[in-house]
Amino acid sequence: MIEAYYHLKKSPFSKDISPHDIFTVDCVKELHQRLQYIKEKRGIMLITGAPGTGKTLQLRAFVTHLNANLYKYFYIPLSTVNILDFYRQLCSCLGTEPPYRKAQLFASIQNTIRDYVENTKKIPIIIFDEAHLLKNENFAELQIITNFNLDSLDPAIFILLGQPHLREKLLMPIHQSFNQRISLRFHLCPLSREETISYVEHHLKLAGALNPIFNQNALCAIYQVSAGVPRVINALAMKSLTIGALEKKDFLNEEEVYRASKEL
Repeated sequence: MIEAYYHLKKSPFSKDISPHDIFTVDCVKELHQRLQYIKEKRGIMLITGAPGTGKTLQLRAFVTHLNANLYKYFYIPLSTVNILDFYRQLCSCLGTEPPYRKAQLFASIQNTIRDYVENTKKIPIIIFDEAHLLKNENFAELQIITNFNLDSLDPAIFILLGQPHLREKLLMPIHQSFNQRISLRFHLCPLSREETISYVEHHLKLAGALNPIFNQNALCAIYQVSAGVPRVINALAMKSLTIGALEKKDFLNEEEVYRASKEL
């Protein structure tokens, strides 16, 4: 309905956007510079950001551009598990059959990582999403797993994605040792007012819009309601476009945006 009424080639603000089409701002550019750094130096990287700011999306863009001959990434989305399940999940993700005992699981994980580096000649990149949900004891286990050759070698890259309170969580005395091992940190911020306006226009252009659909007041309202969080911007813009299509409005103003916000 939206595509037909506004003469769009595809649905705007979709989740399956191509990495090449992702809207890029200075904060995102800095994130990818740091990802390039950790890719070269290896070790542990912490990426935080409020829900909906695009942490997972940016990681998807990062791994899409990896040289498959040099790197292999592993994505672990489930964080609310106990210690043994944490080990088994990591072991399975790395492509090996999980042994029964913890010591065997530990050895299997480290041996598999070494095998990738020494024999396959690929650097493993292990991504833990929703890392703020990891249990306290699993941070201690992750510290042990990343300890190679008496802590003198970083054969792999570990990236932890989480909400902002993960930073405070890692400042707790119980996590002091693990926190000190984090090589690089980055916090992904929401979009500014100007960036939000450009973001909306960028996605409409990708969808094939030839003329503006939201006026300036509507774009400012989108920023005010969404606080610059891309996931909220997407939902709010789509709700507004739906209202506009149903009511046959060629241009949308702040009234449609505020009405749409009540349905979020």
